[in-house]
Amino acid sequence: MWKLEAVTKVEDQSSYSLALQSLKALKNREDLGFLHLPHQKELWDSAEARARELRKHCDSMVVLGMGGSALGGRALTHALKKWNNSHAVEFIDNVDADRFWRWLRSRPKLEETHWVIISKSGNTIETLTMAEFIDQHLRQSGFKKLSANATVITENEDNPLSRWARRESVVSLEIPKTVGGRYSVLSPVGTLPAAFYGLDLEKLREGAAWALQPEQEELIARLTAQSLMSFERSEWITLFWSYSEGLREFGFWVQQLWAESLGKAKNRAGDSAPRVSTPIPAVGSSDQHSILQQVMEGTPDKFIWFFRVQQSENGSPALEKNLFDCQGLM
Repeated sequence: MWKLEAVTKVEDQSSYSLALQSLKALKNREDLGFLHLPHQKELWDSAEARARELRKHCDSMVVLGMGGSALGGRALTHALKKWNNSHAVEFIDNVDADRFWRWLRSRPKLEETHWVIISKSGNTIETLTMAEFIDQHLRQSGFKKLSANATVITENEDNPLSRWARRESVVSLEIPKTVGGRYSVLSPVGTLPAAFYGLDLEKLREGAAWALQPEQEELIARLTAQSLMSFERSEWITLFWSYSEGLREFGFWVQQLWAESLGKAKNRAGDSAPRVSTPIPAVGSSDQHSILQQVMEGTPDKFIWFFRVQQSENGSPALEKNLFDCQGLM
């Protein structure tokens, strides 16, 4: 069980009031479908049922998707890693002409791999191209075509991906139209890989519903206020720094959510949008030895969010004996 807490400086009351007012307005918007996902149980049930079926005859899943179609699901499975797990999930979100083919040709048990093709619009060219190449490789290697062992996740619209799924009788799961791609992790985009991997979807759903409760608004507003104040101080780089290896992929997902949601030329009224910071994920202790000097001694234009995980900090045994003569260092 992870517990989310915030330790912040005392925030400016005007920044806090603005953050709280904006949060309440956001939660009242009917067009933001991701806020309703924890309560759309039919979507969770469809992902659970499909995963249960696949686990019977597949022990490996490969997800083809770009941006929000991969980052959220990867963050879930990486953060909630199951050691010695019987079912593996891999996310492919980069069309590298060299590495992609090396990976595909060296992959064992191709006939036992289930392929999940995700595109909200159904026409993401990189995703469709990867699927085309995999289908070609399967056929040339003497295996069944891609559609024989695939699931599609897209909008319930007429698009290239949904047309292919209908034509080839491929099972298709829905991304609601009101859910933006980068916010789709609690739809089958994230829940199908999570359930196949063996994560408890009901606990995930309960945690998401908890985050939306009115009791959590103060925490969210305080964190938002801190970021607003950092903009006022011209701190135009926001570092999301975790000392948990399990949150490494989470950092890249947060980076996308921040950059694509806030990095706009125009606001909703059509006016010039305010300047916001550039997000950068960092992981300790490794990044202490790569970027910390610039953070500490470089231009003071950076604001840092530190993420902590109790299990990560308290999960290892105490060091009983020093092997090295490091007086004063340990």
